[in-house]
Amino acid sequence: MRMALILACLVMATGCASPVRGLFPVHSGESPRTIYVLRRGLHTGVIIRTADIPTGLWPQHQQFQNAEYLEVGWGDSQGYRYPLTCGIALRAMFYSKGSVLLIHAFSGSITNEYAGTAKGVIAVQLSSHGFARLCVYVQNTYSLDPSGRPIPLPSAYPEESFFMARGRYSAINNCNNWTARALRAAGCPIRPRWSLFPGTVMRQTRRFGRVIWPKARSGPQISQVDAD
Repeated sequence: MRMALILACLVMATGCASPVRGLFPVHSGESPRTIYVLRRGLHTGVIIRTADIPTGLWPQHQQFQNAEYLEVGWGDSQGYRYPLTCGIALRAMFYSKGSVLLIHAFSGSITNEYAGTAKGVIAVQLSSHGFARLCVYVQNTYSLDPSGRPIPLPSAYPEESFFMARGRYSAINNCNNWTARALRAAGCPIRPRWSLFPGTVMRQTRRFGRVIWPKARSGPQISQVDAD
C-alpha cells in the first residue's frame, strides 16, 4: 500500500511541469532541431544528429564525426559498462564508485539500429537555443584530463564507447534523472527530480514529443524515421 501511494505521488508530481519560456516550444518560423529520447531496458538517453551540433559546442563529439547519430547516456561506472549483477546493482544504488558517459555512434535508420533492444523512442523538436543548451549539458558531463581531453574507459560492449563522467550516481540520481535534466536544459516541460524510472521519463516525454517506436513496428518493414 505504501509503495502504491509513493508511485501515485510520483505520477501526480510529473504532471505539473511547465516549459521554459523562450526555449520551448519552437517558435513559429524557426527551424527545429529534432532529438530522440530512447528507452532500452532500465536506461534512457538521447539521440542527437551529429550534423546539428553547433560549432564550438561539445567538441568531444568530433571523435565520432563520421557517424550520423550519437546516442548519449549517463550511468554508474560498473553497472553501465558491464553486465548487470545483483552486486553491481546494489553498489550502484548505494555506493557507486563513479559515473560514466555512454556514446553510441551509428548511421542509418534509427528504428533498425535499435530493433530488438529499444522499448521506446520518442522524437522531440527543440529550438536552436534549447538544442545548444542540451549540447552544453552533455559537454559538461565529461570528466576531462589535465589537457582537456575525455578519459576513455574499457567495457564489455565493443560497439559502445564510455568516458569518465562527472556526477554521483545513486538510487535517487540515476540515468533517468540525467536524461530528464538534459531535456529540462533544452526547456522541455519535465521534472528531473521525479524521473527516477524509465517509464516516468517516457510518459512525460510523450506529452510534448511524438512516439516513433513501437508504432514503427506495426508494419512488416522497418524504415528510416525522421521527424524533420
